[in-house]
Amino acid sequence: MALLLFAAALFILHSHAKAYRPSEVHRALLTLQAWQPFAAIGLAAASYLLLTLYDVLALRHIRRTLPYRQLALASFTGYAFSHALGFGSVIGPSVRYRIYTPLGLSVGEVAETSAFVIVTFMTGIIAVFPLVALLDPSSLDALGISRPAGIAIGTLGLLLIAGYIGLGRWLERPIRLFGYLLHLPRPGTALAQITLSVADLSLVAAVLYVCLPHAWAVGYPHVLAVYVLAFVAGLISHVPGGLGVFDAVVLVGLSARLPADQILAGLLAFRVVYQLIPLVGAAILFGAVEALMARRLFAQAIENISIWVGAVGPTVLAGCTFTGGVVLLFSNAMPVSEARLQLVETVLPLGVVEISHLIGSIAGVSLLLLVYGMQQRLRWAWALSAVLLGAGAFSLMLKGFAWEEAITLVLLLLALLPARQEFRRETLPSSEQHASGWLVAIAVVLTAAFWLGLFSYRHLDDTQWWRFTLYDNAARFLRASVAVAIVALGATTYSLVRAARYRRMAALR
Repeated sequence: MALLLFAAALFILHSHAKAYRPSEVHRALLTLQAWQPFAAIGLAAASYLLLTLYDVLALRHIRRTLPYRQLALASFTGYAFSHALGFGSVIGPSVRYRIYTPLGLSVGEVAETSAFVIVTFMTGIIAVFPLVALLDPSSLDALGISRPAGIAIGTLGLLLIAGYIGLGRWLERPIRLFGYLLHLPRPGTALAQITLSVADLSLVAAVLYVCLPHAWAVGYPHVLAVYVLAFVAGLISHVPGGLGVFDAVVLVGLSARLPADQILAGLLAFRVVYQLIPLVGAAILFGAVEALMARRLFAQAIENISIWVGAVGPTVLAGCTFTGGVVLLFSNAMPVSEARLQLVETVLPLGVVEISHLIGSIAGVSLLLLVYGMQQRLRWAWALSAVLLGAGAFSLMLKGFAWEEAITLVLLLLALLPARQEFRRETLPSSEQHASGWLVAIAVVLTAAFWLGLFSYRHLDDTQWWRFTLYDNAARFLRASVAVAIVALGATTYSLVRAARYRRMAALR
């Protein structure tokens, strides 16, 4: 279902953006005023700071307290990785379980905390639509929601919010869910949940708003309504990071007031500010913590952090590996500027450029395939990921001096290197030979990278696809895509055959 929704979103994106070239999206980015990127970064920082209060409120609800620095570290890292990679329903509770249980919280308390955080977020989504209907009813019209339907949705949202607040007053006893006791929040706590979640959603929508060129033509309430719909659609789709699904809903929702090239430019800026920068920041933070541990400095100050690193480290580093593969594949799908190719031409032969592009693409898909091994603490997966991140960064410099992406890979490598002691397994347990969830995530990334390349080169003549010259980026992209497809298909076939063999052996036993 996730793949079908992703394919439908990709079709919508392609149909809306086919009239535009990547150069036009780049020009739209240049129309952003100087203050807009700084405002977006400031709003994103405020949003991540506000997210830490979710856990503060949740722990206060269950009458437990923990040091704020530990809450902030867990919140920032967990949300940075889940916003960029998806799997929020897995990453968030897993991080809380790994961090909070060594600090004295029981499994039931961790479950109640995670449920409280999820409910807090949902109350904000429900409460936003009545606010939008009051502030700007025309924004619902632009989304295809009639005035009567908008009033009905707003009324229903208000009734649900009122019922949630009243339920905590009427039911003083905890309710049992899946064997755990959950305490309903009192009215004061419920109001704090709603206020906190609405404020967070409003901040994130404001990040998207200031990232849009000529945002004044859209209006903030309309962007808020579109953002909430897009986020819910991405959440329901279970596509990693809402990739494609979120973007398609935003593109459709704003297309009546902005041209598609400006919307795509705004989406690109939004993903960089709200997802990529926090993701790289979380990786740097994690690498710094690992380096301090490796040198055994400030042992007392980082005692609690070491617990977190040992438990959550492989999952976070698996996210770093996944991100490195995405960066390589997306970079090699985009054309290299003529100015950089002219610089390459003066120092490197054509064969080096061709081979480095091919090696970078193969390294990208290999990093995606190694993620599951990283999560399972396999020593060889860690070593191979480190080698591929270094090789990928080197290949990016050779294929066109793509120093921005190369620096990103080097930072991810620095986060990976000090964590060798966390990867001690030599082989997978027999019960963990198949991971269909990661195969879906890999398929989404490969499809998105291939579509990005086709979108970038769709204006070229078909005869240019197989030329071997320095300026034929399209031909290099196609040859690399064939190699990526072969590697991915081979790895998938091997994984499925191995899983089938294990099931057959288990049945014989």
